[in-house]
Amino acid sequence: MSDRPLFITGATGALGRRLVRELVETTDRSLILLVRGRGGVSAADRVGKLLGPVVAGQIGSRVELLDGDVTRPGFGLSDADRALLRRRAVEFFHVAALTELNGGRQESEQINVGGTTEALRLAWDLLQEGSLERLFYFSTAYVAGSLRRYDAVEDALNPDPGHANNYEATKYEAERRVRGAMVEGLPVTIFRPSIVVGDSVSGEVTEFNVVYPFFKLYAHGIINLLPARPEDTFNVVPIDFVTAAVRAIAARPDSVGKTYHLVTDRPPTIGTLLTVKEVEFPRMAPITLVDPEEFERVDHDPLVAKIRHFIEPYLGYLRCKLTFDTANTRAALEGSGIPLPETDYRFLTRILQYAVDKNYLLA
Repeated sequence: MSDRPLFITGATGALGRRLVRELVETTDRSLILLVRGRGGVSAADRVGKLLGPVVAGQIGSRVELLDGDVTRPGFGLSDADRALLRRRAVEFFHVAALTELNGGRQESEQINVGGTTEALRLAWDLLQEGSLERLFYFSTAYVAGSLRRYDAVEDALNPDPGHANNYEATKYEAERRVRGAMVEGLPVTIFRPSIVVGDSVSGEVTEFNVVYPFFKLYAHGIINLLPARPEDTFNVVPIDFVTAAVRAIAARPDSVGKTYHLVTDRPPTIGTLLTVKEVEFPRMAPITLVDPEEFERVDHDPLVAKIRHFIEPYLGYLRCKLTFDTANTRAALEGSGIPLPETDYRFLTRILQYAVDKNYLLA
């Protein structure tokens, strides 16, 4: 068994689950997971339910659980648990985040900013008093702000972002703090995935969050006007690409101090998405495209006001004005066999079909 244990937050979230399962199934690394008991359900029971029998079967051997909460000071860890981390944790993956695009300000601040602040404090402690060598921080490509046109570079933050929602704004502030710690000497690698959706082959995803609720609004006919142009693009990435890229990049010593956009370089268009709906899922509710400028001009209309209420957090993703530099990512993945993902007609069909098969979307 590896003598380089990983400490991971956010293990019960969609991205964390996938990452933990891959690490258990394909490596001999030992894992220390921060998991919060919830509603009378213990941390061990939550892991068994959410991460499956393979991971649960390793609890007590390769997998150790620490009962804690990223929103509490010091993650709410006991002295004994902190001592264990000092003694054993070599790498720290801070994955935990509130990724709901319509999340409230207070909860987003508490988890994304507050949780990251606590992660940095703990990382400094483990670096200075323990065995920690690396912190891997999971940000988002949309810290750049999806409401304004901007060419986002990997190793910097947009100085004047136009954020569409609390998720983008709080992740921006969290990354700003991480970058400050990096300048002060904390050995950090930052990952910036775009919108993480289902598996590239099966479409599978463990949580229908982030952009899926937006799909549901239209698939179920709750709203039917879409303020976008056919050529507008939206950047989504399959979850298996993200975890594979993370693992490959994290294994590189030269990734310390760098930021990586985990995105597609050929994002699909709104026109392609609508074609998929019409051809592959003709029973879904009809959708009418409306010119965004016209939509803005009639903001006083009751129907437009209703639609805006539902889709406000998603507006930046409907007509993405961002482009993403991938120089670091391409260099790090060269020779790994992990290309930037294709998110074309077939891929969109797969992720929507999976949601239909699981009865999340009606079709």
